[in-house]
Amino acid sequence: MPIFEYQCQDCQKTFEVLQLPGNNNEPKCECGSANLRKLISSPFLPSSVGKPANEEPAGCCGSNPKDGNCTPGSCCGKTTGE
Repeated sequence: MPIFEYQCQDCQKTFEVLQLPGNNNEPKCECGSANLRKLISSPFLPSSVGKPANEEPAGCCGSNPKDGNCTPGSCCGKTTGE
């Protein structure tokens, strides 16, 4: 989605605007100012990007829950033997 982040140069508020193709509306701040600076923000990438849909994920601690290496309360969320 074409979501852009701006900062108002008058009131310093930061906000996001959805700008669709063909819609040439000039973005404005809630204060009414069009004196905006476009910010560079990092893209959102889900953790599943680039992985096959049927691949079982390894635990975040680098161990596979099926190996039994996860301890109760560990980051992989499994208990030993599950």
